[in-house]
Amino acid sequence: MPNAISNHFCITAIQEGVTIQGSLRISGTLSQNFNANTGKAIPNWKATQEDPNPAQPVVYLVARRGVTYIANNAINNGQWLYNDVVIQFDANNKSTNFLDADNAPLFQKGTTTASLGGNTYSVPCLTVISNLASATNIDLDTIGFKGSIEVAGKQMAFQCQVDVKIAQMTSQGFLGLISPESAIISEKNQTVTLTASLYAEDGSTPATYYTKWYNAGTGDEYVSARNARTLAINEVDVTDNLMVRCDFFTDSSFNNRVATAFSSIDDTQDPEYLYISLNAADADFSGQLAPGESCTVTMWVATMEDSTAINTGYTSFAVHFYDGQQNEITGSVPSVSVSNNKGTMTIPYSFIAEHGYKIEGIVTAS
Repeated sequence: MPNAISNHFCITAIQEGVTIQGSLRISGTLSQNFNANTGKAIPNWKATQEDPNPAQPVVYLVARRGVTYIANNAINNGQWLYNDVVIQFDANNKSTNFLDADNAPLFQKGTTTASLGGNTYSVPCLTVISNLASATNIDLDTIGFKGSIEVAGKQMAFQCQVDVKIAQMTSQGFLGLISPESAIISEKNQTVTLTASLYAEDGSTPATYYTKWYNAGTGDEYVSARNARTLAINEVDVTDNLMVRCDFFTDSSFNNRVATAFSSIDDTQDPEYLYISLNAADADFSGQLAPGESCTVTMWVATMEDSTAINTGYTSFAVHFYDGQQNEITGSVPSVSVSNNKGTMTIPYSFIAEHGYKIEGIVTAS
């Protein structure tokens, strides 16, 4: 009997037949709030005299052909993008066309070392070196990468992106984060440790707060980790992808939830892979709908090497929706129909608009 597999819309939008897969991973977290009362971004990503070494998020590329990882020197024509615009860099590898209010660069490109499948690879990375949240930017942003890899003498292009969750500080006055926000398991018996942090509206961490950890795909709580600031996930607990949710509370009776955060863990050494394809009338659909439009979401389980090798053991697909404030959407939601071991669902613009113009869907196949 197959295990349940989870994945979500924002990370995977792979079309059938594609053999080159690129995904962006985050060392740290790409969530930031802006406090309009103090004019501060929380957490702070820009070095200051008071905080010369802030925890700055690093986005790095993991590219594969099937199950084979691709190192930096095999990637051609690589470009980083911010909100679909190519980032330009100077001789110091700092951005020249994206600056903050002080005309300081927002990004710096480079390479980092990643342990994948028992081997070490040098991969492209982008460090956020200034604050992206501001009085004029309190909406969802994206960071992307595009390039190509030579396959049988021809260049095969690929592109991937990840969301930067930017918002105004909520009325509750708290921001919850999980670090790393995305992680990879590439070896047997590997363990990933997730760390939960809560920030108050002044950027400080409250001395006392309470946590509950969940498998976001099934809703099951990790009861043994209740009130823990960390959660260890072992390779045996993950089939393909696991979405973890942490709820933050200010009271020990767990009545006053003030924040929610998510983390994605990919087990890339599993042969099973949950594919999610997003399709609209525009063949280059980027995940944004105009009024009157809709998006068809198709989901199926196959092997990582071959998206057409459908695993017929998976016959049920369920989707949990969350709005831009990471609150679960209940009630009337789009339904999933299943045919030939594929789940299909149509999401209209109106559904997204009704829930704050931003949604995230977590898919579970069983």
